[in-house]
Parts: sequence; structure tokens; C-alpha cells
Amino acid sequence: MRKIALPDVFNPTSDEDYLKGAIETANWIKKHEINDENGRHWAVNCREGKKQDEVEETYLSNRTLYSGASGIGFFFVQLYEVTGEQKYLEEAKEGLEFLIRTYDPELSIKPGLHTGTAGEGFLALVLFDKTGEKRYLDHALRIADDIFEKSIKEETSSGLRIHWKNLYDYMGDGSAVAYWLRIAKISKDEKYLSYAKTSLDSILDLHIEDDENTIHWHLLNVHNYFQEVPDNGVVANFAHGTAGIVYLLTLYYEATKDVKYLRFAERGINYLEKIAVRDDSSQIIPYIYLPDEDRAYEVFYLSLCHGPVGSSVVYRKLYKVTGNEKYLDGYRKFNQALINAGVPEKRSRGYWNHCICCGTSGFLLHFLTDSELVPDHVNVSLSARTANTILHDAYVDEKGRRWYDAWTRVKPWDVDSNLGLYIGDAGNASALLSLYAKNKGIKITTLPEFEV
Repeated sequence: MRKIALPDVFNPTSDEDYLKGAIETANWIKKHEINDENGRHWAVNCREGKKQDEVEETYLSNRTLYSGASGIGFFFVQLYEVTGEQKYLEEAKEGLEFLIRTYDPELSIKPGLHTGTAGEGFLALVLFDKTGEKRYLDHALRIADDIFEKSIKEETSSGLRIHWKNLYDYMGDGSAVAYWLRIAKISKDEKYLSYAKTSLDSILDLHIEDDENTIHWHLLNVHNYFQEVPDNGVVANFAHGTAGIVYLLTLYYEATKDVKYLRFAERGINYLEKIAVRDDSSQIIPYIYLPDEDRAYEVFYLSLCHGPVGSSVVYRKLYKVTGNEKYLDGYRKFNQALINAGVPEKRSRGYWNHCICCGTSGFLLHFLTDSELVPDHVNVSLSARTANTILHDAYVDEKGRRWYDAWTRVKPWDVDSNLGLYIGDAGNASALLSLYAKNKGIKITTLPEFEV
């Protein structure tokens, strides 16, 4: 009987497949690079059979950590760290050169880490760490200064208050606080701590008192952007709500040990505990909390932006800086919520994408982070299952590897191959690289939310 080699579909997945998948993704991204008078950058998405809708046109930029050159450059840094191949470091540097060459201080009216200029500064800091080129640090410092300079300043009875475009949440302008704290640690210049405090105090002014122990923020009405969701529901999770503000407060407490900000963080946590949906072993914070309804809105995003992955970021940080076991218990209950939800195989309402922001890659980065906090190393097997789901749900041909997903989550039929770090291909490949690096004992630079 003739003996033939088994086709790949029957072969078990190995660590080398994760690396190969990441390299194939890099090849796909390079197919969509743009080389013009400003240097090298990349398309936001491939627009194969669709056009960007109004929300995409507004929020997806070819510059940012979320969807553009800053995030794709970061992915190439990681690929360099894993492979040692200089060509990937050069790709990252080319992306940063484009950002430097086209930088305008007016851009810092959008200062956020994910969708603004702080993300460009983050890439500059990463490349400064890799190359020692001081002009990269200088550019990161310039952005930090421009962010404060471009803020809208108002003198109040409580002191100076600042904002930019009234997007106070973590995914919006609020994450400038996290960037200033990072810059303060590197530069040792305390003015950046002062900037962070001024911005945080401005956000604190917006808190809503529930009682003497509980506060929350109502910063975003998602219905204004997506008519399919309920009007004026409270978005409470990490990216746009109370959980994200609690994270910023905790970061500031970690940097300054000013207990006032920890106390506000604790009161915000009390609100999240109040609205959480839970059983004996797990808990989850609703994507949209409807205070006048008897039951939760039946769409649960599960990843970083609106789900247990983002909640875990907050609780992990609080546990790290306080040592309070209740945060470790909460962290484990969020982890169990993911298990109970059946990720990555079960696709519930609100979860159908492969990306860091709102999908499978966010799960993988979560399972890889602080796995020692979860008893019995349950996350080791979950990491492999999640990585295999990411790897094998991709479309692969001679052009490379990519994923087709719906960035506008409430329109799952509106799909494209998004190239960026938090929203698509670069992020999926980054997550695969992260597992490969962990299994091989290679140190790799991580995103701010997953630093330990």
C-alpha cells in the first residue's frame, strides 16, 4: 500500500506554527504598505468589497497604536525580538520615521494612547529602548509636552482643569494620564506627574455619587454611534467607562502613593461590584448597564475593551499595588467567566472577532499574563486552545495570512481585513508571537495593559 505524508490539516500545531503564522501575517501587511514622499506607512484595512463607514472614517487612523503605523511598528519590534532579524526592526523604524516626518503638534488635540499621539510616543519609547537613539526619546518627550500644550485649559474654584475633545475615558483622551506617568518614570521630570494629576482631577470632577462608598462615571452613550444599542445605557467597562478610570487612578497611586486616588479607585470598584452579573465562581460586568431594567442587556463583549479581559487588567493592577486578596479573588472570577462563556470555541453575542480589542487575541494575552495567579495552571491549556483558534481561523494564500472581521461589532456582516494592532491582523500575529516567546523563554515587549 502506498504511504503518503499526512496533509497539514491533520498535523498537530507546534510553536513553530505560531511563529510561521506571525511571519505570514507580516508578509500580508507588507503587501499593503504605502511608500510615498512621507516615507513608509500602511493602509488601515484592505477594503476588499466594502468601503469604510462614517464611524470607521472618524476613528480608524493610519497613525495610531490602535489601527495604524504606531501599532504595526510595535508588532514589527516584537517580530525582531523573537527572530533577531534586523529587517523587522528596520520596518518598525521606517514606520516611526513616517510618524516623525509627518508629526504636527496640532495632532495632539487627540492625545490618547490608543487613538492619539501618545501611542506614537509609546512606539518611540519602545524603539529608544531597542536602539538607544536619543532622538526617539526626544520625540516621545515632545509629544508629552504637546499633549499638555494642546489641552483646553480652564481655571475653576478647584484649580486648573484640562480636556481636549471631551473624550475623558481610557480609550479616549484619559489614557494621556498613563502616557505621562510612563514619561515621568523614564525622564524623572515631575512636571509630567503634575500633568497627569491635573488631567485626573478633571476626570474626577465628572464622577457621579451613588452613595458615600460608591461612585461611577457615565462618559459615553454608545447609542449616539450605533443606533442598534439601547439609548443612554451606562458603559462601565475598561475602555470607555468606570473600570478604565479606576485603572488610571490606580496607576497614579502606584506612581505617587497619594492615597486619595486609591480611595477614589476603591469607590469605583464598589460600583463595578454592584452592577456585576455573578454566580459562586465567576463574575462579569455588563457591556451596557441598564439601571432601570430587571435583567442585563444580552450582549456581552468578553475581551479587553468591554469584558472580563479588561476588568482583569484593573483587578490585577489593584492586587499588585495593594496586595489585597479581594482583587485576586475578583481576577480569578473574571477568568472563570471566560471559561464559563466557552471561549474561544463558543461565539456568544458580542464575541465573533479575532482582535486584541474585542476578540480572541485579547483572550490569549490575558491567559498568558500572570498565569500564576490562576490555580492549577488552567490558563496554560487555554492559551494553546486560543492560539490554535486564532491561527486556524485565518485565511492564507500566497499573499500571506489575515483575518476577516467586523470592526463595527453590531454589524457582523460588515467584514474586512483590518491590518492594525488592536483591531486586526497585526494584533493577532502579536498574540501568537507572545505565546511563542513564552514557550521559548524569549523576553518580548508587551502592550501597556499586559505589563507585569
